[in-house]
Amino acid sequence: MNETAVRTLLTDLRRACSHRRLYGAAHHLTDTADAAVAQAADQLVGMARRAVLSLIEDTLYLDGRPLPVTSVSFNGIIRCLQERGVESVAFEAPVESADCGGLAALMCGQGDGPKLGATVVLNDDERSQDDIVPSVSEGPRSAYTSSLEALRSIGISLRQDAGIDLTRATSAVRTLLDQLISQPGAAFLLTTVKSHHEYTFFHSVNTAIHSLALGRMVGLDEDDQMLLGMGALLHDIGKIGVSAAILQNPGQLSDSDWVEVKRHPQLGAEAILAAAEPGQEAAAIVAFEHHARFDGLGYPSTSRRHLSPHSYGRRPHFFSRLVAVTDTYDAITTRRAYRRAETPSRALSTLLNGAGTSHDPDFVNAFIRMVGIYPPGTLLRLRSGHIAMITHPSNEPDAPPFGVIVANSEGTLLADPEPIILDKSEIVDQVSPARVGVDPPSLLDWLSSRLPLAS
Repeated sequence: MNETAVRTLLTDLRRACSHRRLYGAAHHLTDTADAAVAQAADQLVGMARRAVLSLIEDTLYLDGRPLPVTSVSFNGIIRCLQERGVESVAFEAPVESADCGGLAALMCGQGDGPKLGATVVLNDDERSQDDIVPSVSEGPRSAYTSSLEALRSIGISLRQDAGIDLTRATSAVRTLLDQLISQPGAAFLLTTVKSHHEYTFFHSVNTAIHSLALGRMVGLDEDDQMLLGMGALLHDIGKIGVSAAILQNPGQLSDSDWVEVKRHPQLGAEAILAAAEPGQEAAAIVAFEHHARFDGLGYPSTSRRHLSPHSYGRRPHFFSRLVAVTDTYDAITTRRAYRRAETPSRALSTLLNGAGTSHDPDFVNAFIRMVGIYPPGTLLRLRSGHIAMITHPSNEPDAPPFGVIVANSEGTLLADPEPIILDKSEIVDQVSPARVGVDPPSLLDWLSSRLPLAS
């Protein structure tokens, strides 16, 4: 099963849709994008001559095998196909560029899609649901996608200047919390899923999962966990009101751009307060304060240092200080328009360096104890030259973490990763997934049915 090839195909298909909307069907850039989809489809088909992508509820399947992580990462495309009545897409080599263009046109609402019998065939999967291999991470993944849908719904309302409804967000947090209790390992696995295309939404869900887990670890009761989760899930919702050109600017922001960016805590807090029921005000406080810093010198500022260099004013709310830690960790480990994604250990180092100033040191230390020095999905180069991936951290600070060898000393990926208890003295450096050619979320999910995940 070539999940990487599926992800390449879906990425190219999303680009083809975007080009068709921007430039029209007759533009040469649209033709180039359609050709890229056809090439990716041929790579997916390979020697088999035919590959079938099936959609059942929120899960994408390749030839009957589930692609749980890809289903989360490309949830927007899955939803788009389902809205147009597509239950399966079959590719038959050699895939024609024009047929891929027809598929993109269908997704854009600009055509009827490829006709039956072409090299891209719709709704021609003869397998029944009983023939489909079930996904072991169905519950956590469904909770994740429900959270994405809740945020998209709120985002649409904000863009239309309509009042938002927090009912779906409340339900999403409840479901995330339930899954963290019943399947913590699988829920944590999903926090390694990233999306450059919908950064704010995926980042918000990841922040909510980590915040809920940290809240449970520090002993919050269920009611407080729900409020914390609401604040974490909605902490960045104010970015809906900030220009996309500013948020995606790969260069240095101007002073006026920074003024715009720094408005998002206030915009988010105002939207939440307008929709919140009595007792939910803490969620708005988190949105307002998640960039305030532990010392109050962030934005909006809670410091009174303009009066005295030794006067700090009040600390941000307990929930805000907790969410600030998880927010920073996920942001640093995610690729942005203006910088690459950093490794988990570098993100943890950033948190440690800011403990007592940017971040609450108690929450920093608790978070590191929770995820471990090497969180799941971390790729490590060993003295032998082999590349290992952490599958779950050790339970004790001095105990060795568990992982698998994913590549040999020549850099060749192993078809069957080998379990290993890592000796920390053998670890030379962390390496990025792009350099190794590994997609940690997908590999972790594949391994979850073969190796026990930490609970």
